[in-house]
Amino acid sequence: MKTKDIIITIILTIGIIILYFINEKYDTKINSANVAYKVYLDGEMIGLIEDEEELYELINNEQLAIKNEYNVDYVYPPDVFEIVKTNTYSSNFTTASDIYKMIEERDDFTIKGYTITIRYDKDDYNENEEVPKDFVINVLDTDIFYDAIKSYILAFVSEEDYNDFMNDDVEELNDIGQVITNMYFQEKMMIKESLISINDKIYTDADSLTQDLLFGVDAEMDTYVVKAGDSINSISDEFSLNPQEFLIANPTYRSEDVMLNIGDSVNVTLINPIITFIYNVYRIEESVTPYSTDTKTDTSKPYGYKEITQSGITGLSLNYETYQVKNGEASSQINIEKTVPIRSAVTEITIVGPSRPGVTGTYVNLEGEWGWPTNQPSVITSRYYMRWGKLHEGIDISGTGYGSPIYAIADGVAVNVSPECKSCYQWSNGNYIVIKHDNNIYSVYAHLSGFNITEGQQVKKGDVIGFMGNSGFVTGTHLHLGLYKGEPFAGGYTQSMDPLSAIYSGS
Repeated sequence: MKTKDIIITIILTIGIIILYFINEKYDTKINSANVAYKVYLDGEMIGLIEDEEELYELINNEQLAIKNEYNVDYVYPPDVFEIVKTNTYSSNFTTASDIYKMIEERDDFTIKGYTITIRYDKDDYNENEEVPKDFVINVLDTDIFYDAIKSYILAFVSEEDYNDFMNDDVEELNDIGQVITNMYFQEKMMIKESLISINDKIYTDADSLTQDLLFGVDAEMDTYVVKAGDSINSISDEFSLNPQEFLIANPTYRSEDVMLNIGDSVNVTLINPIITFIYNVYRIEESVTPYSTDTKTDTSKPYGYKEITQSGITGLSLNYETYQVKNGEASSQINIEKTVPIRSAVTEITIVGPSRPGVTGTYVNLEGEWGWPTNQPSVITSRYYMRWGKLHEGIDISGTGYGSPIYAIADGVAVNVSPECKSCYQWSNGNYIVIKHDNNIYSVYAHLSGFNITEGQQVKKGDVIGFMGNSGFVTGTHLHLGLYKGEPFAGGYTQSMDPLSAIYSGS
């Protein structure tokens, strides 16, 4: 063999031997790679550990305070914590104790529970209202949430009505009375099991959750101790509540006529609900139709002569009505589905002598010194009282339908005929009219669908001035009738009055 061939053979042999040892060395390393775990906190790797179970057990054993506070069996790392299994040749491991100390510095351990997300729909809000952001509730178990929801509902309806509805045991209504036909929440609520940070608010009992749902999160409760002479009405007036709000805040009382015990502590906090409980009502009730008056002039009688020759008798009927109640407040709109007459009204006939010179006109066919502003039958859906911490300055009348006529309640002059203005200060009134009467008295007719008079026009009691509607901030078709001493909305002195007691007390 030539020397050149010998050299080539030697070189190849050496190369094969080297490749063999490299391969052997490589295979050995692969076969001896260690299983380990990379630990990440908030996306950043904080260590490499050999045993993940050791770390979990260390966290659970060390956090006894959390386990005792929430009465849970297991405590978990933060929700930004992640362990990823890997193969490694490194022997540079972090101890479970060191990893635990880094986690502990964040003080953000978690426990298993349930998260309820409450979502608000913009379609449920007026365009001038701000739609709340999603609201999150954390509970240890779903029973806490369901018990709180039931307690919340029982603040607005009786337990009997609740049980009848839930058991589908609502009786058919054939006589005077009312039944609840539907119950639901306006918001969507989604429940899911999750790991909850101990730094977030976690409800461990239904009572505290019910309180926050009714009054707002962490609201300061205001209580009052009943004294001699106190009633639900007097306490409500003192703390700017209406009686219905008092009953919602104190569900153990079911009627404003209940006698209070001296020394009892009652809740006088204004409610500020986080969720919206709605129920629909079907009601049968008696409706009184005022009798009309007919004045006839007898020129044979002397001036000033007046004699009632036929007494007026009010009519009576049964109204079959439906309406909605939202967080304890009845809608301003009542739908009268059917009316069954029981007794027809009898017109009061009055004979009078001739009018004195210069005096003209007679009363329209409406009872009393002041006329009623709507057709009959009608229903008063909201009175003059404190409502959600603010005075409702007038009465709401419904039942006659959208577009039905609205009448002037007395002679006067229209000082303000205001079309709806969504950017104006009085946007909530929608289309409204202000009429000035004698003695500096003003009447206001709000939420109209249209007008039948112009500003500056003289009107007589009973004139059609507009039409019932639902413009402005409303919960349904109705008329808001306000009564004031001094011109309202004009920047000067004005004082609202209750129409029912000021001008209709004798009706």
